[in-house]
Amino acid sequence: MPKMGSTSLYSYFKCGGYTSVHCVGCSGKDHYRFCSDCIEASIKDGLSPLSKCKQADSYAQIDKGPENLVQVNYLNEIVRGVPNATFILTFRNMTNWFISMTNWDNHGRYKKNMRERFERAKITGLPAGVGRNVSEFSDFYCEYVKRVRKEVAKYPGHELIEIDIEDAMVGWQMEEAFGINQTCWGKNNAGTKVVSVSVDELQR
Repeated sequence: MPKMGSTSLYSYFKCGGYTSVHCVGCSGKDHYRFCSDCIEASIKDGLSPLSKCKQADSYAQIDKGPENLVQVNYLNEIVRGVPNATFILTFRNMTNWFISMTNWDNHGRYKKNMRERFERAKITGLPAGVGRNVSEFSDFYCEYVKRVRKEVAKYPGHELIEIDIEDAMVGWQMEEAFGINQTCWGKNNAGTKVVSVSVDELQR
């Protein structure tokens, strides 16, 4: 999920010696730029979700931002179509997430910040026009978490790891789960643009 630690996950697995891709590193034989594009194309062609993507050990971020949030919109197909996989659910304080998205415009590459792009996109569980405040984002993410847990639980070969990226012990938790030294974990891709978010905007 954008601004939920995906770059930290990417860097962590790469540091541990695994092949790791993030957002645009999934180009396979059909030369799709974004991971979300090759995943969506595979599913629409009735193939397993990663069939048209480059094979990797870790897919740290598979969406193209809110415009193509495949892990939400195609959750059932992804969980069903990738056997014996380990899925990672990341958590953080919801107000911090909202502020992080409000401050993120990908270094000026987008006219709208990430939060505004979420509000305009059509996402399963977050219709266009919803996503204006912390409460709406909290409801959306809570329902997404429930869906992930329910779907993953259907397949005995899958494993679900849940981490709080703001927890001081997250590096240790990752080492326990994956055997990669906790020193490989760190904060990455933090926004440099700081926009003041009023209490009214957080609660509107």
